[in-house]
Amino acid sequence: MKSYSLSLIFLLFISSTAFSKLTVGDEKLAIDTLKKEKNYILHSKSENVASVSFIKKAKANTVYIKFGFQSTAPSSSSVAGVVNQNNKTYMENVASSLVFDKIDILSGSYADIKVTSYSKLINLYELSKVEYPLRLKLYSGKERIDLELLEKGEWNIQIDLKNN
Repeated sequence: MKSYSLSLIFLLFISSTAFSKLTVGDEKLAIDTLKKEKNYILHSKSENVASVSFIKKAKANTVYIKFGFQSTAPSSSSVAGVVNQNNKTYMENVASSLVFDKIDILSGSYADIKVTSYSKLINLYELSKVEYPLRLKLYSGKERIDLELLEKGEWNIQIDLKNN
């Protein structure tokens, strides 16, 4: 009996250690999620994604995703103003290419997607006729976001990239 319980403890330890160290390439799989609420889950995001916010409004069947750079406040210093202006010009050039290269639909579906320029630094994606729960993996260059919407509604999702 003692050896049976010792064997059981050993097997549980090995299996829990193996599960916590699952890897895909050089990247560890997240065992837990970054943020989980009753009606959405943020499973993961890449390092350069500063924040992802979710707002659910009416019971419409549309998802709006704003994707781009956080806005920067203008500086009162003329030297800092020149630096900010150069950084802003760089970000505007990058923002013109802020598109999702690939969207994986892991569950649910949507009938149509429209992309418009919301501002010089943000693109707006509109997904219509959505079937829930909807889980998407969004890819833009090296950036990736894995999110899931659990309830029907009009969703406004803001994905802000870091101003590097």
